Amino acid sequence: MDNSDKYIGRLLDNRYEILEKIGTGGMAVVYKARCHRLNRLVAVKILKEELAEDAEFRRRFHTESQAVAMLSHPNIVSVYDVSKTAGVDYIVMELIEGITLKQYINRKGLLGWKESLHFAMQIAKAISHAHSKGIIHRDIKPHNIMVLKDGSIKVADFGIARLVSTANTLTQESLGSVHYISPEQAKGGHVDARTDI
Repeated sequence: MDNSDKYIGRLLDNRYEILEKIGTGGMAVVYKARCHRLNRLVAVKILKEELAEDAEFRRRFHTESQAVAMLSHPNIVSVYDVSKTAGVDYIVMELIEGITLKQYINRKGLLGWKESLHFAMQIAKAISHAHSKGIIHRDIKPHNIMVLKDGSIKVADFGIARLVSTANTLTQESLGSVHYISPEQAKGGHVDARTDI
C-alpha cells in the first residue's frame, strides 16, 4: 500500500473509499475505490491538482464528463458520476478488469485478421454510438482501449483529448498520441467524427 498518496484511505462524498492507485494519465490519476452506497468496486479518476486550479479547465472537465456520462453502450466504459468534494474534482467510472489493447498487442505480437476484425467491429460500434450522441473521442489509440478477459472491448477516455489539447501543460502522455493523431487535429483545424474513424 502506498502510504505517501494522500487520497488512499479517503472517503469522497461520504461514499467512495479510495483503495489503491491503478493508473496515471496526463490529466488525472485513477484509483480503485469502493462505493459504499451500492457496495461495488469502481474506478475514480481524480483531476490533477495543477489542472484543478484552473477554473475554466475544471468547468470543461465537468461539462465533458457529464456529456460522456450520457453514453450507454456495452463497448464503452461507463461513467457513473461526476463530482467535486473538498476541492477534489473527480469522475466515477466502471472498474475494468483487463489490459489495454496496447499491452495485449505487446504480449501477443501480430494479431490475426479474425481477432483484428473482432476488435475493430467493437471499437467501430462504440464510436458510432458516441457520434450519434454528438461526442467525438479525439484520441482513439490502443492505450485507450481495454481488452477484457472474455475478448470483449471497451473504449475509455471519451472527450478527454479535447481537454488535453487546450491545457497549457502538455505532458509526455498527451504528446504520446502524436502517432495516432489525425492531420486536421494536429493542425488545430476543425475536428469531426472522421477524426475517430
